[in-house]
Amino acid sequence: MAATSAHAKRRLIHKMNIGDIIANLGTAFQAIGWVFLPILLLPLIYIFLPNIRALQSVSKAIIRTIDSFSYALGEVTKWLLPLLVLTVAFTVFALSIFGQSWTKLFESADYLHASVIMLGAAATLLAGQHVRVDVFHVQMSAKTRALIDFMGYYALLLPVCLIILWNSQSFVSFAWRIFEGSSDADGIRGEFLLKTLIPIFAVTMILQGLAIALRAAMCLSGQDRPKRPPHTPQFFAEQELEH
Repeated sequence: MAATSAHAKRRLIHKMNIGDIIANLGTAFQAIGWVFLPILLLPLIYIFLPNIRALQSVSKAIIRTIDSFSYALGEVTKWLLPLLVLTVAFTVFALSIFGQSWTKLFESADYLHASVIMLGAAATLLAGQHVRVDVFHVQMSAKTRALIDFMGYYALLLPVCLIILWNSQSFVSFAWRIFEGSSDADGIRGEFLLKTLIPIFAVTMILQGLAIALRAAMCLSGQDRPKRPPHTPQFFAEQELEH
């Protein structure tokens, strides 16, 4: 009995030590985020100084890097969709036909669903497939659309994502400290990973929004924009008005 108690105590201490290390890593990432925060002002700087060659080169490199990352992340994330469909179908089939239900299998659908939405949001924004409530956007000129998307980044997307990022850090950090799991005893012990998707979502949306805002700044300055990843539409192109 005493040996079991001592073993459990050692495991708890080891778990807490790992949690503290990860929490410290989170603090380090937060500091890195503060350091790179001024980069978010790059589209504004580009509007006023569009003819500086160094700024053009840096901006185009940032756009290509962000677009490539979002595209690659979306290509990986999309393979979770058939897995999600199979998981839900098997869960329903097993419960309806055989009366069997497994908590881990049931919860895995939530994990897959959350992963698809949170990790695929930036790729969806890159492809211009988010739902727009502005029905006049398609009828506008390229520069007008660029101005709207430029203002939308600083007025809506960036503030909302920063709020999400700021408010999520406390409970995500706590979840990692205790390695939070399911409330059910036989559930998935990975809720801390699920909560981590929230700040990842915010960061990827901020970055992809930055790339779009930079493209908008280039469009407003009458300059060519970098080529986009395959199978994604060109932003602020006049030929879009014909479709």
